[in-house]
Amino acid sequence: MSGRALGIDIAPRKLALVALFALVAIALSVLPPPAGAPNAMIGLAIVAFTVALWATAVLPALHSGAIFFALAFASGVAPTIPLLSGFWSNAAMLVIGGLAIGGAAERTGLGRYVARSLMSGITTYPRLIASILIGSTVLNFLVPTTMGRLAIMIPILLATAKEAGYEPGSRGYIGIILTVVAGNYLTSYGVMPANLTNVISLGALETLGGPTIRYGAYLLMCMPLLGLLKTVMFWAAICLLLPAPPPKAVAPDTMSASLTPAARRLAVLLIVTVLLWMTDYLHHLKPGWIALAAGLVCLLPALGLARFDDVFEFNRITSIISLAAVLGVATVLTFSGAGTMIATALAQLMPASGASPSYGFMLISFSASLIAVGATIPGSIAIVTPTLPGIEAATGLPLTAGLTAMLVGLQSPFFAFEAVPIMVGLMMGKVSAGAASRILIPLAITGLLIIAPLQIAWLKLLGVMP
Repeated sequence: MSGRALGIDIAPRKLALVALFALVAIALSVLPPPAGAPNAMIGLAIVAFTVALWATAVLPALHSGAIFFALAFASGVAPTIPLLSGFWSNAAMLVIGGLAIGGAAERTGLGRYVARSLMSGITTYPRLIASILIGSTVLNFLVPTTMGRLAIMIPILLATAKEAGYEPGSRGYIGIILTVVAGNYLTSYGVMPANLTNVISLGALETLGGPTIRYGAYLLMCMPLLGLLKTVMFWAAICLLLPAPPPKAVAPDTMSASLTPAARRLAVLLIVTVLLWMTDYLHHLKPGWIALAAGLVCLLPALGLARFDDVFEFNRITSIISLAAVLGVATVLTFSGAGTMIATALAQLMPASGASPSYGFMLISFSASLIAVGATIPGSIAIVTPTLPGIEAATGLPLTAGLTAMLVGLQSPFFAFEAVPIMVGLMMGKVSAGAASRILIPLAITGLLIIAPLQIAWLKLLGVMP
C-alpha cells in the first residue's frame, strides 16, 4: 500500500520517515537558542529537516526544495532576496545555458560525432571510464570552472552513452554520467583555479591573515593525492561498484561521417565559449552567464542549432528549485545564527595545547566533511575556516596545512546535495542523487581514512608540516 503526500505516491515507510524527521526538527526548534541568535535553533531545525529529506530521498528533490523554501519563508529566519538568490545564481544560469547547449549538440549531431571519435579504439568499459577521467583532468587545466566543464562534457558524454549502447538508468549510463560529473568535480581539487571551492577556501584563509598560496605551490601540495590518487580511486570505484558490459562497437562507416553545417556552427560557438571561460581573469564574466549567452545564441532561429521546445521541459526547469534550495541552506545558516553556533561548538572540540599537528589535521578534515553533510560545502567553509587559527595555536599546525586539511574534508562529500556542481551535473545528466551516493559514500570514507594520512606524510616530506 502507499500513501499520498505533496501530490506524489509514497510508501507508508517513507511517510513514517518524513514524520520522524519532522518531529526531530520540531524538537530542535524549541530548544533554547544561544544568546544573541534567537532564530538559531529554528534555522538549524529547517536545515536538518531538509538535509534528512535529501539524504534519504524519501521525497523527490523538487518537493524537498519546495518544503525548504516554505519553511524558511514562514519562519522568517533569512531575508527574502538572499534566500532567493539561488534562482539567478551562476549555477542556475549554467543549468539553463547547459540545457540549450546540450539540445543543440544533440540536434546538430556534434555530440554524436565527438562521442564516436572518443570511442575510437576503446573496447572495454574500464578503458572508457579511464579516457573520460583523463580528458576531464586535462580540462581542469584549461577551463577554470567545474560548471563550464560540465556544460562542455555532459552533452558529449550523453551521446557517448547512447553510442556505446548504455540505456538511461543502466549501470553503464550511470557510470559514465557520474564520472563526468562527480569524477571531474572531485579530482579538480588538485588544480587551484579548476574549482570554485578551492578559490573560496583560499580567499577565506587570506581574510584571516593567512599566507597567499601560489599556483605552483598549491599544485605541488595537492595534485599528487587530491588530484591523481583521487582519479585512480574514482576509476576503481566506478569499475567495481558499477560494472557494465563492453561498449558497443561503432561501425567504421559512421566514424567517417562529416560534420553538418549546423554542427560546424555549434563547434565555433563552443570554441568561443571555452575561450571566454579560459580568460575569465581578464573580463571577469561569470561562467554561468557565459553559458546562458551561448545557450541563447543556440536558440536563434537563423542558426538552426536548437529549438525551444526541444531544450526546455517542465521537469528540467523546475529542477532549479532544488538547486536554489541547496544554495539557500548556507543563507539560512548564516542569517539565523546557526552557522556561528556550530562553529562555536566545533571550537569546543579544539585540542588542548600540546596536541600534535597530525591530530589537528585529522580534526579539520573530519570536521569539514561531516559539517558539509548538514551545511553543504559552502557552509562548511564558512564554519570551519575561522577555527584554523585556534587549531594552529593549539597544535602547531600551520595555516597552509590547515587549509589543505579542510580541502581533504571538502573533497569527501557523502551526498550529492553537498556540492552544487554535482547537483547541477546530475540534473543535466538525468541521474538520481541516490545513484551518486553509491559512489560518493565509499569514496568519502576512503578519502578520510586513506588520503588524509597520506596527505599528512606528503606535507611533512615537503616541509609544510612539522
